Amino acid sequence: MIETLELRLEAAPGLLSAAWIPLSGTAGKPEAGSNNRGTSAELRLSLEVPVWPAARREEILQQIAHHPNELFALLEGRLTGGCAKLDPDLFPPEDVLMQGIVSQAENVDATKVLELIRKQLAQKPLLAFTLKGLSKGDLLEGVFAQWAEEEQGAARDEAAAPLSAGSLAAELTRLERKGPAISTGEWLAEAVAEGSLHQPGPLFHEIEARPFPASHPVAAPAEDWGALLPKTPKAQEGVALIMNRVAEAAARKAQSILKPK
Repeated sequence: MIETLELRLEAAPGLLSAAWIPLSGTAGKPEAGSNNRGTSAELRLSLEVPVWPAARREEILQQIAHHPNELFALLEGRLTGGCAKLDPDLFPPEDVLMQGIVSQAENVDATKVLELIRKQLAQKPLLAFTLKGLSKGDLLEGVFAQWAEEEQGAARDEAAAPLSAGSLAAELTRLERKGPAISTGEWLAEAVAEGSLHQPGPLFHEIEARPFPASHPVAAPAEDWGALLPKTPKAQEGVALIMNRVAEAAARKAQSILKPK
């Protein structure tokens, strides 16, 4: 029976609805030996599946937030990188699906039904994510919230915190051990007396300043985010802005690390 029907899946967190609709041109044709005169055969299933715990959903959002290409691929219906490694955790357990199929469907090949459901879930991974408690809206909202939090954290790190009493004491001890600094005049007078003021040394010409770039150039996103998020205004510009802000935060952090102590 199901060979002449089209499978349509609808997902909600924890609930998978499957309906087999007559293919175009077969509606209204009764099956051989069927008592349903002039009516189309149709099979409907409502299968309950377990969802991810809140901690697991948060972990997956963080993973996707660190790999924007995985989010782009997921919106296109593909599983890549860490998302591809979620199988079999992503898809509902076969024994749970089979139990629901057997209890609701009669006179059908339950194994064939299970195979068709799993095949369509693999082709539409966003449905599988919705089943586990992460709809398309939840994914986008969660990932963009992660990006905003990272940007705010970078801004907070940029503001230099005052040295603690312990740090100040350690710095004073270091300066005491080092002794008083030699003034520039004393250093020049000593160099003139030694005749080394005009002799820069053998490695002088090999010295080259390599300052860390204040603003690291960031290529524009190659993906068409506007097509994937048609209801989000200026999605392409937003992603580019986020990429530039992250690059600027990384440059600021690198500058703070490279500052002489």
